[in-house]
Amino acid sequence: MGGSPEEVGDLAFEGALDELEGLVDRLEAGDLALEEALATFERGVALSRRCAELLERAERRIDELAQSGDGVVPFEEEG
Repeated sequence: MGGSPEEVGDLAFEGALDELEGLVDRLEAGDLALEEALATFERGVALSRRCAELLERAERRIDELAQSGDGVVPFEEEG
């Protein structure tokens, strides 16, 4: 398992998501002691927040590129 919740700030999105999926599997198995389950859950919350932060950054960057007219065409849903 990874490090403490404070250490997630350096993880790339894919690494954070992969680790989070592994933690969810461990928690769902239900065979962890209470303290270990709590620590695993805490790490999962930190990883979830890291993923959300990185997704928000990517969305802002896409919006900036679309507004700057640098050749990026905004996605339009089929209606």
